[in-house]
Amino acid sequence: MSALALFSEFSDRGITIRSDGPNVVVSPEKAITPDLVQRIKKEKPSLIRELEKLQREAGNDWDEIAADPAQLKAFAELLMIVEMREKGICPDHYTATTACKHCGPVPIWDGCPPKVNGCPWCMNRHRGLPIPKEVL
Repeated sequence: MSALALFSEFSDRGITIRSDGPNVVVSPEKAITPDLVQRIKKEKPSLIRELEKLQREAGNDWDEIAADPAQLKAFAELLMIVEMREKGICPDHYTATTACKHCGPVPIWDGCPPKVNGCPWCMNRHRGLPIPKEVL
């Protein structure tokens, strides 16, 4: 199971999670089941790495994000999407199509305007990052 999947489950249960050096701290403790304790132990190194990465990315906003399980989940998902795009991977939720002025028809998230002057893949081109095969 990925750290993101655990963050999502914690959010659904209203559980906050943070790293404290080599430890993972969750609250409220009464919401932690024996099964969840086992999964946390199994994923502990990954959880700590992901929490530290999220904290670096969040900067001064970390305390506010970490205090709210829903915000932590959303922030982790957003960073995962950014990483996917930077690797040239089209995120699963890009189920719509838009006409980009520079790229032509491209996969995009639902609700995006039908025509855009620039898209995420334009940013990848500009930065020398990979472009998904669907866009080439």
